[in-house]
Amino acid sequence: MGLTRQLAEFVAGVDAGALPDACWPSVRRGIADAIGVALAAAAEPVVGHALALLGAAAAGGPSRIWTRPLHAACADVALVNATAAHALDFDDTGLRGHPSAVLAPVVLAQAQALGLCWRDAVVGYVAGYETWAELIGRDLDPHHAKGWHPSAVFGVVAGAAAAARLRGLPAEATAHALGIAASMAAGLVANFGSMTKPLQLGLAARNAVLAATLAERGVDAAADALESPRGLLAALSPAGRVRLDDDCRVGREWRIVRESLSIKRYPTCYAGHRAIDAALSLQPRLRGRLRDIDEVVVEIGELQAAMLRHPNPTNALEARFSAQYAVACALARGRVELRDLHEQAVRQADVQALLGKVRVVTLAARDPLEPLFSPEDRVRVRLHDGSPPLCAAVQRPLGHASRPLDDGALRDKFLGCAAIHLDATAALAWWDSAMAPLQQPVCWPAAPR
Repeated sequence: MGLTRQLAEFVAGVDAGALPDACWPSVRRGIADAIGVALAAAAEPVVGHALALLGAAAAGGPSRIWTRPLHAACADVALVNATAAHALDFDDTGLRGHPSAVLAPVVLAQAQALGLCWRDAVVGYVAGYETWAELIGRDLDPHHAKGWHPSAVFGVVAGAAAAARLRGLPAEATAHALGIAASMAAGLVANFGSMTKPLQLGLAARNAVLAATLAERGVDAAADALESPRGLLAALSPAGRVRLDDDCRVGREWRIVRESLSIKRYPTCYAGHRAIDAALSLQPRLRGRLRDIDEVVVEIGELQAAMLRHPNPTNALEARFSAQYAVACALARGRVELRDLHEQAVRQADVQALLGKVRVVTLAARDPLEPLFSPEDRVRVRLHDGSPPLCAAVQRPLGHASRPLDDGALRDKFLGCAAIHLDATAALAWWDSAMAPLQQPVCWPAAPR
């Protein structure tokens, strides 16, 4: 039995009883975080553009758009909600991408339309996560190096798995859904720092629902669409060092437990978070001395630098993908928050004066557990007086799955994000809905103001 069919058998057969206990809180945290950061992005231009695509289609439907008092069809809702969840680049990370920004919009739109409960939504999420993990884990080389955006190219197949599971599709139809989604896989690193980056996830979520819908209607796909030498994995592979064999590990080891999710503390590309932590640890020793700084050297991995591709950002979108801005902001302000990622904040003199002094140096060595990253990131600050440079190194940022935010910090992040769009009472209502008991149907509070 080939890979596509084995994944389909797993997705069609997985149920709540099979899931390990440790996966439940992890998934609920990831889903809640995705909703919170989507609410924070309600006024982002790209979200408005995604809504405009719907037109009259947003007048009614079974599923709720989180940022507006609108209901629409599942695929349309998944498009808007996923775009919003990734618009600020504040959503969680894992599997070399952003699982919850794709999977949460798919499973929640689908669950609401079908009248399913939170337990069902989590099962669908895990079916998608494990599919994503199996596919991306087969290649020895990071897909970012080839220019692929994994959240978009693997997210659409994972989302199709999640949607197929929630629809209760049998294995044969699920295999077709995976094959259909494989032909929709697209997304480029070159678009990092533009509105198209979050839109890539929105399209992946929409196409995931469409793939499952088409498969349910009887549209077929190649039985080996994933593992064929002319299939998805071989086509995407950066160097051709990809396993196309039948040794499928889903259901034998749970990657959602082993790797889990990393919750972001900063609304910027995750490739810069370790450097931000390092800079913030030095910042108290530099208060009142910013003018004495001669140079700031940021040492990060080659692939991280490729993602952080805007050394001189001119707007907030580019600033989210700038190691120079992230470190300058951390040193100048002692923080990197949503208020620091607005156009006016990016152009303010305190950061701009320091920005030109920040230099990025790339490291060829890679972390064996996270090959997108260097073994550790370092920030060195050299002062005019010739004193020994100040230096800090970070291997895993706070919020990483190995150093998780506690539940209180997660709730505070959610409420802080939601407060940008909602009053305090409404923000709490959304939190309560996002963390509702497993047996409760997926539903949302009254429309935001």
